[in-house]
Amino acid sequence: QLVEVNGSPCLKLTEDEEKMTIPGIKSIYRLRDAAGHPFMDLMALEEEPAPGAGQELRIRVLGRLEETSKVIPSTVEPLQRVYFRDGQV
Repeated sequence: QLVEVNGSPCLKLTEDEEKMTIPGIKSIYRLRDAAGHPFMDLMALEEEPAPGAGQELRIRVLGRLEETSKVIPSTVEPLQRVYFRDGQV
């Protein structure tokens, strides 16, 4: 999906909140509980600090943006790997 044009974040406008995009380049993390089971994949803006294990996070669920919840992951695993940036390997 389109996230930026010439360095400016883009937002997809729609009446259906579940189909709305978050503008900007994202990072994706898998959050795991104390037993090592994944309980959430977290999408954050690339410039935001990475979440830490044992750190309380305030989150919003897509489709319910007015509500916030708190989670505390035991482990955090980055899911994205950058292989190409600016046309370079």
